Amino acid sequence: MRILLKNLIKSVREVQLLGRDDIVISGIEYDSRRVQPGMLFAAVPGYKSDGRKFIEQAIASGAVAVLSDSPVNLQIPVLVAASVRQALSDIAAAFYGFPGHQLESVGTTGTNGKSTSVAAIRHILEIAGKKTGMINSLTYDTGLRQYKADRTTPESLDMQRYLYEMKEAGCTHASLEVSSHALVLHRVENIDFKVGLYTNFSRDHLDFHNTMEEYLAAKKLFLKKLRGENKVVVINRDVPEYVAFIPDAECRVITYSAAGEKADILIHDANLTANHSTFELLMPSGTAKISTRLLGRYNLANMAGAAAAAFALGIPTATIAAALETLEPVPGRFRPIIAGQPFSILVDYAHTPDAIERLCLSAREITRGRLIILFGCGGDRDKGKRPIMGKAATRHSDFAVVTSDNPRTEDPMKIIEDILPGLNGDNYVVVPDRREAIRKVVKMAQPGDTILLAGKGAEDYQEIGAQKFPYDDTTEATAALAEIGFKG
Repeated sequence: MRILLKNLIKSVREVQLLGRDDIVISGIEYDSRRVQPGMLFAAVPGYKSDGRKFIEQAIASGAVAVLSDSPVNLQIPVLVAASVRQALSDIAAAFYGFPGHQLESVGTTGTNGKSTSVAAIRHILEIAGKKTGMINSLTYDTGLRQYKADRTTPESLDMQRYLYEMKEAGCTHASLEVSSHALVLHRVENIDFKVGLYTNFSRDHLDFHNTMEEYLAAKKLFLKKLRGENKVVVINRDVPEYVAFIPDAECRVITYSAAGEKADILIHDANLTANHSTFELLMPSGTAKISTRLLGRYNLANMAGAAAAAFALGIPTATIAAALETLEPVPGRFRPIIAGQPFSILVDYAHTPDAIERLCLSAREITRGRLIILFGCGGDRDKGKRPIMGKAATRHSDFAVVTSDNPRTEDPMKIIEDILPGLNGDNYVVVPDRREAIRKVVKMAQPGDTILLAGKGAEDYQEIGAQKFPYDDTTEATAALAEIGFKG
């Protein structure tokens, strides 16, 4: 793929060109280590490093133009933009032919439930005969290739490339997970969202947003991408912070509820067991009785939201119902480990106070014996939520095992010490090594108990220092079960 620089910058907002505009651009890159001859290098200001430090390295590798937030005296053309991230989004979209304008995209944002909702929407659309690409925190599936996700929402350059691949694969729709970081950092610019789904809202990412008010304001940025009579915003009626967005909506509004609130789409008469969930889905287009393998009360809201988004796209109730009945649980989300043991083990990604609470309450409904939770908190992230996590875990369980999550560059014991002030009573134990903690909790389980392995979900690594070491909760729990005689 090749394009003249002057054609590439026609759609870029607020950019100044220093130098020639008749050179050919054969690619774009923001990582100087991946620059090849003929590419434009975007010197993105980062939080840990500044892209401007790597301009010379990029030129040495063959970069023929540079995007920067300040004038740089170079022998090659320089694009100067006040916001490199916004300009990069525009340039990437132009380079790939604006694929985000050619797909019917559904974006999902919220604190928890995004990955499951995105996967559910994609599944409904596929059952409806609409080839759909998917971006969520687990995988980027373009229809041509599957990529392991390295973040919830890719950088704008990568996002536009994935959307381009979706178009090349014949996709007509895209189901996209939209993080608050992505909204602030311009990762989802130049995407024509037809539907926007809001899931829930609770404390998270305050290491980035500083306050809950800033975090909510970031979420509201998504509403501004849904302007026009052909756009739809889908609001969770059970979340007052999002209900407050409704008066500011400049598009059609559809609401949903899994908690009995008055809404357009409702979950009614739910029956939850350790093996499946049944409920009645009430929609303006009809009613359906659903039996699904997705477990836990909080997944009812995820399915209601996905159904509402599909309804907004005109998908019939019968098709939505058929899709929900065949929907596979998302890896690492309330996912059971079954090896013939007389107790339950559930692996879940819950890593916020609200998610821990919802996880425990959902598990409590299907537990005859004790509810035991194993959890930790990530390093180099919002420290203020650590005691709140501890409070939620011990308040809603019978016993807690406090351990490591991804300590990153922090001392694991210091993280645990930050958690401990929030713990209630003495119904907990500290086991810093996560492998040993899982062995301990499996060996202490009795018939009828439920063990919750919270925080890592489907992650196949543990981040210690600057390295990611192979690690998987499911693998460790399976090995621990085998040690006590349960091998499936």
